[in-house]
Amino acid sequence: MSRGSPVRKHYLVSQLKRLRAEARLSQEQVAEEMGWDVSKLYRIENGRFVRLNPESVAALCRLYGADDGLFEELVAIAKAARRHKPWWSQFEEGAGNDFYSVEYEATLIEEYAVGLVPELVQHPDYWAALVRRRVPAGSAEYQKLCAALRQRQAAVLERDDPPRFWSVVDESALRCAVGGPQVMRAQLTHLLELVKHPNLVIQVLPLSQGMAHPATFTVLRLDGGAKVGYIGVPPHGCFVDGGDRVAAYAQRFELLQATALPPQETPGYLRRVLAELEDADG
Repeated sequence: MSRGSPVRKHYLVSQLKRLRAEARLSQEQVAEEMGWDVSKLYRIENGRFVRLNPESVAALCRLYGADDGLFEELVAIAKAARRHKPWWSQFEEGAGNDFYSVEYEATLIEEYAVGLVPELVQHPDYWAALVRRRVPAGSAEYQKLCAALRQRQAAVLERDDPPRFWSVVDESALRCAVGGPQVMRAQLTHLLELVKHPNLVIQVLPLSQGMAHPATFTVLRLDGGAKVGYIGVPPHGCFVDGGDRVAAYAQRFELLQATALPPQETPGYLRRVLAELEDADG
């Protein structure tokens, strides 16, 4: 069996958990020693990671006092797993990669979107129109960025055990004519299909409610209940520091859910906007 297989990764995780327990170290103590947020160790020990750095595995083994044979075995598994590169590894470190890693591991994604449709539910033509604002159409970078959206959507929404995605979309995002009427028709039709999925919910926050929040933000819940907050859109956003601030954003999202149109009204709203586009074209 390949060292990079899911079974071997599960073995790696189970051994690290066993070693920590035998060393009588708490997750908080290990996180402090490693210079990590405790949520990172929690994700590692629950298998909610894509790749685990071999250097980190080696450091954990030393901290836990693993014998030489197990040390070498676990580091070898980590090296093999590292060869399976996630889609975002094609981009520079720091360019949203940390967010994409957490997004991939999330069990629940809650996003408030203002100005633009959330990227996870964007139609390819809508995304391409946005990319053309940044790089020349047809260039290698253009092709790379266009492909990246599809890779991201597939990695998150189409995997075997996808997260629940719940978005409150400000009406401004659905009224902003990105790419022109034809692109917007494709985008709205795409949303109408997506809201049929049981793990995907979209609510519309009417303009009549005023500006609910000035920026897009996301609250991601990980396996075990830990939450991570992010303000803006990757790679240009930033993580929310501190559990209290993350909790505040989670509470803010709950208020937005209560203020927005109920989910069952979303299809009717989208159809009305589509009809308005058709009427405008005459």
